[in-house]
Amino acid sequence: MSTHTHSSFSEGGSYADGGGGASMLAQLEQARQTGTDVVWWTDHDWRMEAFGYYDTISFDGTDEGQQLAWYPQNEGPITGARHAFAGNALRVTATGTSATSWGAAWMWGDGGNSFYTTNLTDTTLVLDVLAERTGPDAELVFQIETSYRPAIAGRPAGVYVLEYRIGSQASRVIEADLTGVVTVRATGTWQTLKIRPLRDLQRFWPDLVAEDSALARLRFGVRARNNATGQGAFGHLRIKRTRDQLRWAVREQRALMERLGKGYPEITQLLGAEVSMVRHMNVFMEHFELFPYPDRGTAPVLDNSVAAAQEMVRWYHERGALVQYNHPPLDAAELVTSRALGCDLMEALDSRADVTVANNRFNLFDVAARNAIFLTATSQNDDHAGRDWARKFYFHTSVWSRSRSARDLIAALAAGQVFLNHQRLWPTGSLDLTVDGRSAMGQVILTDLADLPVEILAANLPAGATVDVVVGVCDRSGATTRHIERQSFPSSAFAGGLLPFRLARAEGRYLRVEVFDAAGVPLGFSNPMWLLPDTDDVEVPKARRFRLGRGSHRH
Repeated sequence: MSTHTHSSFSEGGSYADGGGGASMLAQLEQARQTGTDVVWWTDHDWRMEAFGYYDTISFDGTDEGQQLAWYPQNEGPITGARHAFAGNALRVTATGTSATSWGAAWMWGDGGNSFYTTNLTDTTLVLDVLAERTGPDAELVFQIETSYRPAIAGRPAGVYVLEYRIGSQASRVIEADLTGVVTVRATGTWQTLKIRPLRDLQRFWPDLVAEDSALARLRFGVRARNNATGQGAFGHLRIKRTRDQLRWAVREQRALMERLGKGYPEITQLLGAEVSMVRHMNVFMEHFELFPYPDRGTAPVLDNSVAAAQEMVRWYHERGALVQYNHPPLDAAELVTSRALGCDLMEALDSRADVTVANNRFNLFDVAARNAIFLTATSQNDDHAGRDWARKFYFHTSVWSRSRSARDLIAALAAGQVFLNHQRLWPTGSLDLTVDGRSAMGQVILTDLADLPVEILAANLPAGATVDVVVGVCDRSGATTRHIERQSFPSSAFAGGLLPFRLARAEGRYLRVEVFDAAGVPLGFSNPMWLLPDTDDVEVPKARRFRLGRGSHRH
């Protein structure tokens, strides 16, 4: 299962070299290739809403009070490239040096924190342009980069691009398979382009689910060849969206899930979001709702305070959601004081499965476990590109669940019935902890027993693998360091299936498991179970309460 997946509802080319962001189609194809059977869509919520987004660019050369920045980018055989802002217009000039090949001089309008990147289905752009020096070998160009898609209908994988050119003759053509070009004849005076990107995507590539597209990157420039000089100016850009802030994206993405799901029937798609105007947190709920951010003007700034994050968690908990703390800061004192912001889950592995990051995050996770902050550890896929899951070191977030319905998966996540397995090196691996013949991973056992028999499942271990049983102190002391001990077992210890282990309770303990291959590379991690005194007054979430069967205290 991927619990952190981005798509055309939030991703774009907010990088100097562009490259587009993932379409939903690209992510589903990656899920298929890696055997990922559940995809939670968790696009950035404020990008889904277009909250605080630009509705105009005035080309006055400033940041326009909105974090806007301009970067020149030259491509191909070009010389004399220059640009200037004057009178609320951007003028671009360049000369092509090749007799046959086009060169281009661009100005990339970087929207700061991607303040125009969102799904483009409801978007119309209106742009004023002035073609000053154009002809058969020189054109003024406005470029829209959309989303990345896998190879489809005989076309290569790549980013689909729309270009609107002002030149000598009107035309509509496809270049190099993935670039749709609309050329408008220059009038020699200011003229206005009214652009509906969705309509043009549909006309150029009728087989596409065109609604699965982001407005990713905007560039303004000239192209030229054969020693011709192109020059022109760009004036007022208006970005018009018809969406309702809270309902439109939810409705549209659900519709795309249904349409695209017909090609991927083996993959369950579920809708959530990454809350992103406070500390980043993923939200999982059966009937997803977007948070109603109050108006904070254009280009609002993230509120990184603990209080804002806790308020967001409370709002979603009131609506029955689970909240996941994404890529948490390594601040153990704050984690303990804030009780992990009140979150239910925490990303314990990063998107690259970096060993240092994993060690640091599990250190943090163990501090939480020591203080009876009951979290479910998950893996951070957090993919934005939709290109190469199989070559990355992603871990699956694998769940023991009755079904792949949202209700059952949410129940399993809340109960901690989750293990993390390397999707490339240990795809068939599984982990569990059982007590009294029942799964106890993620559970809290309150008992007067001095110790408890636990059986550990580590299935399909590769030859030479090692299983570490990690036992930690849970003294609820407010300590900001972990206190753990490890016992290592060879894969042969699991030849009979389950490994018996006795967990001493003392003042409180928890147990979890880590798996490594023969070279010491991490393969898997279980979630913990806790063993606490039955006299302890710690508040245990209902989903984590484990009641021993009658007579089991005699074991």
